[in-house]
Amino acid sequence: MEFLIGGSVLLLLIFTLVQLAFLLSGKGAVETAAHFAARKFAISARKDFQKAKASALSEASLICRHRIGGNYTNLTMTTLNFFAADGSPAEGDARTGDAYQVNLSHWVELVVPWANRILFTLAPVKKVRLGERFYFVLNSSRLVTVE
Repeated sequence: MEFLIGGSVLLLLIFTLVQLAFLLSGKGAVETAAHFAARKFAISARKDFQKAKASALSEASLICRHRIGGNYTNLTMTTLNFFAADGSPAEGDARTGDAYQVNLSHWVELVVPWANRILFTLAPVKKVRLGERFYFVLNSSRLVTVE
């Protein structure tokens, strides 16, 4: 009897550690994606502003999807927002030296059984439950200057 209780607790602890490792790798992927998306935007924003925003989103979603535990089917889990230095939404043309804030949000699914329900309940972050799927949002932002 003690073995069953101890074994269940140990198994739950192992599952929780695995889920936390997936979340940590997801956070690293979001940080990396924000960096590369901001860089891609900064390089090409002067030529074509809308195309630069689209290519930055493409770069960010590609990196976020190809992480450990990533969801390879849904592109809508990644959003990228651009703001001017004064905080207003970025629109129009960009000139050399203009500063922009690039904010990346990526929804990460909690995939490890048992641990996903516990972490979802305990975590004080932005989260959503869709049926039997549990999601956390991971954010990153970068300040970039147009080249």
